[in-house]
Amino acid sequence: MNSAIHWVYEGAIVNREIVDDKLEEIVAHVKANEPGALAYEYCLNEDESRLTIYERYIDNNAVLAHGENMQPYIYFFEDAVHVTKFIVFGPVNEEVKELLNGFGAEFQKPLAGFVRN
Repeated sequence: MNSAIHWVYEGAIVNREIVDDKLEEIVAHVKANEPGALAYEYCLNEDESRLTIYERYIDNNAVLAHGENMQPYIYFFEDAVHVTKFIVFGPVNEEVKELLNGFGAEFQKPLAGFVRN
């Protein structure tokens, strides 16, 4: 198994104006400031009422760095999108669990499998 941490976050859009106004800025901010972020993708469901985010980080330290880097945008997940499902995969340490528990995360530990590069 590898050290990567990844998750799928699904949220109900409660303020589409904020989503439309800030999403590209948030993505650019993560891309520019987080070399440990391996994937960071936002998607909309068909009727555009839910936002799904797929994120993948190289390790626990990269997740913690993401938590710090996202501080200026934490309002986005309070004012624009409310979590409905948040499943975290990988060998998460206690510090990351503490960080992500505030968003209602469900943690699943690795059992079997592989990742191709």
